[in-house]
Amino acid sequence: MPHPGVLLIRLMDDEIQQIHDLLDQCDPEVNVWKAESIQEAEPILTGGNLLLIVVRLDEHRKRPDQDLKRIRRLVKSRTPVLLLVTADCAIKVKQAMKAGADEYWILPMDSQAFPSRFYVLLEWGQSSLTQEWLGRSDRNLWGAIAQSLKERGRNFLQRLAGMLRREPAMTCETLELIGGKWEKLRRLGFGSYGEVWLVKDPENVEPAVAKVPHSQKMNTKFLREAAILKRLSDHPNAVHLKEVVKQDGKVILIQEYVEGSTLQDLLGQGMEAAAKESAFLQLLEIVARAHADKIMHRDIKPENIIVTHKGILKLLDFGTGKDLTRRSISNTVIGSRPFMAPEQILGNSRLASDVWALGVILYALSTGCLPFYDDNEKVLMDIILESEPERPRNLEPDLSEELESVILKCLEKDWTRRYRSALELKTDFSERLPTFGQGEILTGA
Repeated sequence: MPHPGVLLIRLMDDEIQQIHDLLDQCDPEVNVWKAESIQEAEPILTGGNLLLIVVRLDEHRKRPDQDLKRIRRLVKSRTPVLLLVTADCAIKVKQAMKAGADEYWILPMDSQAFPSRFYVLLEWGQSSLTQEWLGRSDRNLWGAIAQSLKERGRNFLQRLAGMLRREPAMTCETLELIGGKWEKLRRLGFGSYGEVWLVKDPENVEPAVAKVPHSQKMNTKFLREAAILKRLSDHPNAVHLKEVVKQDGKVILIQEYVEGSTLQDLLGQGMEAAAKESAFLQLLEIVARAHADKIMHRDIKPENIIVTHKGILKLLDFGTGKDLTRRSISNTVIGSRPFMAPEQILGNSRLASDVWALGVILYALSTGCLPFYDDNEKVLMDIILESEPERPRNLEPDLSEELESVILKCLEKDWTRRYRSALELKTDFSERLPTFGQGEILTGA
């Protein structure tokens, strides 16, 4: 059985080399097939065993939607398709995505954000192949696949080799498992984009969380969240992505399960000063790291923050996040009203918008109140856009002037007068409030 592979259609030489460099990090080996046209690629498209199809979209393609439809007719399985789009063809992206592409990247490829996006799509392709092989009963075929995909290194394809070394019993229960191995324990939540389940792999003691979209239309959004989580995977305050699987045409994210209380619940119960200060410093750390990677969260709020019983903070839900290294063709109003900056309400989010949310949370930790609030959302937006917050020291006279100054700078209406990013805030914060974190600055419950 041949190694699974990646098909590159109409890519330039430098782009092919960049893909080769990324695939060199993979173990077991991944084949690379190149073609100058859909016609030339037809034998590979119909042959199966594809992890990913990468297609270049440039000014020479008058009807890219027809190319994508032809690819979908030829490919037997639901192999993901990535478009590499030249800037002058960005207007054609929407049409091509509707025709069958799963993700796009506006050229040129960079070395910071593109690799994580590429590897997530490979994991999705891996899941598609795995599910296809799980449905086959030929034991000799299973043996050949397992032999051809020997585990040799620590990387994203290890899970594929591990899964293929096991011959699953084809029962009704197996068919209902997520990704062929994750058993649903209970539903944790249900939202506008999808539902969240507590799941467990029978071979692992630790449970996990499965984020399942409502429909395939959410696949691109989920893939982008997975790519962001991959880039933040080495940070202790980020939720770790375990794997990306595909089932019933949907991209499903399997993430670390974080057991603890939301910051919202903790604030309601009352927190000690040291716990408040520790939580904010950890939150600042993860947001500063995201901003260093040009990632904005866009929905930082107490409900999206979990603190474990050991005091470790985790920032959840990068599903609303935006990768600023990626050239975008849209700008959407996203966020939760009490924590949205003025420019965010107007559809112009930026890193400084996350700083505003950090300022709102620090204000709440310092005073026990929100700086802006009204039950009527329209009135609330008007207040955020037009009114100044009550000075924190008017509510808590014992707060230091330095802390008040930092909070109010975070809440400047004009984003250019705010800290431009959490990195700037972190630097100024440590200089002005060096003892913050010891429980000596904020007041406790």
